[in-house]
Amino acid sequence: MPDVSVIIACFNGAATLPETLESLVGQRWSRPWEIVLADNGSTDASVQVFEDVARRHPDLPMRVVDASAHRGKAHALNVGIPAAHGRALLVVDADDTVAPGWLAAMGTALDRHAFVAARMDIRALNPPWTERRQAQEHGLSRLPHAPGCPQAAGGTQGFRREVFDTLGGFDTGFICLDDIDFCVRAHLASFTLSFVPEAVVNYRFRDDPAGIYRQCYSYCYDRALLRRRYAADPVLAPGPWLALGRRMGRVQLRRLAWALRRQQPSLVDRARVHRELGNAMGQLFGALAFRVAPPRPPAPR
Repeated sequence: MPDVSVIIACFNGAATLPETLESLVGQRWSRPWEIVLADNGSTDASVQVFEDVARRHPDLPMRVVDASAHRGKAHALNVGIPAAHGRALLVVDADDTVAPGWLAAMGTALDRHAFVAARMDIRALNPPWTERRQAQEHGLSRLPHAPGCPQAAGGTQGFRREVFDTLGGFDTGFICLDDIDFCVRAHLASFTLSFVPEAVVNYRFRDDPAGIYRQCYSYCYDRALLRRRYAADPVLAPGPWLALGRRMGRVQLRRLAWALRRQQPSLVDRARVHRELGNAMGQLFGALAFRVAPPRPPAPR
């Protein structure tokens, strides 16, 4: 019986999954463990890639679980985790990798804590022009509104089975921030999220403008749902709407300046504008969809 199960929720991840799996099968730990691929209906070679790696490593239990009934990472995890055999679960995204020592550090941490999160490295897998600040390089960030609890990206999380069972799994109502909602509900259920700095996940950013825009849009759209559930400002609170208008205006002015000058922006500038535009549009449509005010601008330091 494995002590720890590593769960990978995957939809069409064949381009990056080989690198993810190679980083996993290279892990060394004295206890039994397994890898479970929760396939969310991939139409590419993801399952074949996984099975090829499994054949090359017969001493490591590796299984595919069909999680294709409904689209979404939350659903895939909700299917893959109950099918896993470990007392504790580690979640890894299909486009990230883990550094040597990650498994032993996370598995050992779960002996002491019910809910843990690894440190992020954003340099190993990303060209410099895609990089941006990532709080989890140095510790756990906190939700910027009530209940203000620690939060961690889903692909860095590990938890004992009792945490998953108590919370009833991940909320499929979220597009992408089911992991942050999981952190909030764990906090409200009195589970403490502990940081494991010696366990490192190499996090991959989107590296095309459309992908950057879509990811930022989805994050900000889902953050409106988080505010709706846990800390909504009145929908007509004027300050957040004015701040959002200013942010959108700055982005549009920058794009207009490029057009007037017939200037081709650098990769860094294009990535920045697509991030800012995705954030602003996600905040706008999320606020309208869930009838909450946009997020308040951060307080000056």
